[in-house]
Amino acid sequence: MSSLIEPSAPPTADPFWVGVQLLRSGAITAEQLTSAKQIWRKTPTLSFSSILENLGLVHSRELTEMMAQFHKVAIASLDRRHIDQQTIRLIPEHTARSKGILAFKRSDNGLHLAVEDPKTYGLSQAQVDFPNSAIHIEVASRRDIQGAIDYAWKDRIAPGAADLFLDLIRDAVAERASDLHIEPREHRIDVRLRIDGILIHRRFFEREFREPLIQAAKIAGKMDITERRLPQDGQGHIAIGAHDYHLRYSCIPTIHGESIVVRIIDDRAGLRSFTEAGIWPKDQLHIESLLNHPNGLIYVTGPTGSGKTTLLYSMLNNLPASRINGLKMITLEEPVEVRHRRFFMQIDVDEKIGRTFSELLRHVLRHDPDVILVGETRDKPTAEITLRAALTGRLCLSTLHTNDALGAITRLTDIGLDPLMLSTSLRGVIAQRLVRKPCPSCSSIHPNNQLLINRYESLLNKHAPLPYPIEFKEAHPGTLCTHCSGRGFLGRISVIEVYPFIGLERMIAAHTPLNVIRSELQSRGFSTLLEDGILKSACGLTTIEEVYAAVEMN
Repeated sequence: MSSLIEPSAPPTADPFWVGVQLLRSGAITAEQLTSAKQIWRKTPTLSFSSILENLGLVHSRELTEMMAQFHKVAIASLDRRHIDQQTIRLIPEHTARSKGILAFKRSDNGLHLAVEDPKTYGLSQAQVDFPNSAIHIEVASRRDIQGAIDYAWKDRIAPGAADLFLDLIRDAVAERASDLHIEPREHRIDVRLRIDGILIHRRFFEREFREPLIQAAKIAGKMDITERRLPQDGQGHIAIGAHDYHLRYSCIPTIHGESIVVRIIDDRAGLRSFTEAGIWPKDQLHIESLLNHPNGLIYVTGPTGSGKTTLLYSMLNNLPASRINGLKMITLEEPVEVRHRRFFMQIDVDEKIGRTFSELLRHVLRHDPDVILVGETRDKPTAEITLRAALTGRLCLSTLHTNDALGAITRLTDIGLDPLMLSTSLRGVIAQRLVRKPCPSCSSIHPNNQLLINRYESLLNKHAPLPYPIEFKEAHPGTLCTHCSGRGFLGRISVIEVYPFIGLERMIAAHTPLNVIRSELQSRGFSTLLEDGILKSACGLTTIEEVYAAVEMN
């Protein structure tokens, strides 16, 4: 991101300097700054930067970057797999929490301290507290510091089923799992985690733990513990460090007892930049050009679990703050998974009481929104109202379950939309898949690297130069690598195709075959899902095997 700190930044004695810099950069308005000051004067125990973050006017990541730039220090990497728990305990827990200080690593160069704001705890004070160590001050968000403190000081003794279940949730969060599965078998309980899209066994429990553990999960999810014959859904929250996690529970009866799945939703989901998601600059420009339209339809397509809604939120979140301040944005989701304090009005769809997508859309239009996000277009009424909203001056974003971007055209016309009306409002479609990244510590150059380079030579030349050196990678699951816990992969990135339909209105209205439209788009330089995946595997960002497994082949 561009620097928010200007050379004329005011001295750190000014408690409002962060707000002033945000105002100068256009991230907030003068009215918002004035309101934040009024709230700070009522709660002076909180820092002004914390007030801005709590109001949703700035993200913790942006605050950390501003602190690092202003004080000319590095940003601390508080990855729990690499921080030293013994080093953390050099500072008493209550002191670390109250002052926002973390001793997180010793190196040959000395002791590394992470602080929220070097103005409140800087190098001179640290040298007094640790006179025998060379000190390196780095900055981190209060949330990350509190999370690391929780991790270091947590009590691992769990005497009861409720504590045992909470420990399972905490372990799942620590391993970046998206889902916790508690599955009853005939003589045991199997606990598995879905990490980077793959289910991985974590531990077994004896049969006598089955009922207490399931009951603890149902209580945590606010479900009826007396109902064991019918499926149930529930919701809950858990705070780990300073991060809030929304938990969605699902319980179904099986022949061996009830099975529980807990979806773990990080409150930071949807806040990643395009670069963090693995979207390359050329595709970022195409997406930004779609969002620059004041009205129209934009769809994101893909199967369940391909990150469609997260991408939509990232798209809106990456709009310039100066533009967001002047927009009214309303989202309709079933259910709302990621709570955003910043700029969005979020509405839960509940079809059991008649609060459907189509019914809510009719009322949302009376609130004069500029941008509407519809979680999923699944029927003709929803599609028709969304189309009407786009035709009357709103920018509407939604998702569809199709295999590729062009499949959205077929899907929408099959639903019953008029092709002529669709062609005048459809701005573009994005298809996405998520592929795993090879672990940087244990992966190696693919044994067929040169053969793969030769095979895809024409594609690589067409898109040269690539942003990274060409080097196909091979993952090695089953090793003793501590970086990826032996899985061979660590994290996921997006493989996408972005198709703007500007200039193709006549082809859409005339029911032109999709392969003809695809050829026209490729002649304009747009990549397919498969091509984007091959290019990213050529740069070592994923493996060629992952790409072919994720992208359906016609």
